[in-house]
Amino acid sequence: MWKKITLSIFILGISLSAKSPIKDIILSKAVFQETYEWKNPGYKVHKIIPATKAHKGDVLIYVNQIINTSNSTKKQVVIDNPIPYGTSYLRGTSSCEGICKMLYSIDGGKTYADSKDLFVVYGSLKRLAKGSEYTHIKYIFSEIPPHAKIRMAFKAVLK
Repeated sequence: MWKKITLSIFILGISLSAKSPIKDIILSKAVFQETYEWKNPGYKVHKIIPATKAHKGDVLIYVNQIINTSNSTKKQVVIDNPIPYGTSYLRGTSSCEGICKMLYSIDGGKTYADSKDLFVVYGSLKRLAKGSEYTHIKYIFSEIPPHAKIRMAFKAVLK
């Protein structure tokens, strides 16, 4: 049940934009799961497998891949990725291949900032936002070369 909800929200929620036409950009998405397999007594192996059955507390890895299928460089490509409903982002786990700028939101995607600049304010108290408070990750690529394949990912825990 949670897997279906998590995967559906993830697939439906990603948006792609660019200053140049995006008709030549392909966006694909996948969800993986971190597991451990016991080998011999006291020895466990870390594995990453396609998510098929997720349970509360499981770590999921959300991977996007964009491919520029054209012969021209695409400028200012932005991937706006909401954190899937029913999951909690693991702070510091977002990454991208190549050069990209990553910005984060804690207000449903209305505003974005660097993770070190995301603060939650309660009256006179101010603290750094927790991963569980993140709502979106925005990956910004200043340019994507012709025929380039670029992956970006983040981890979240299933609530």
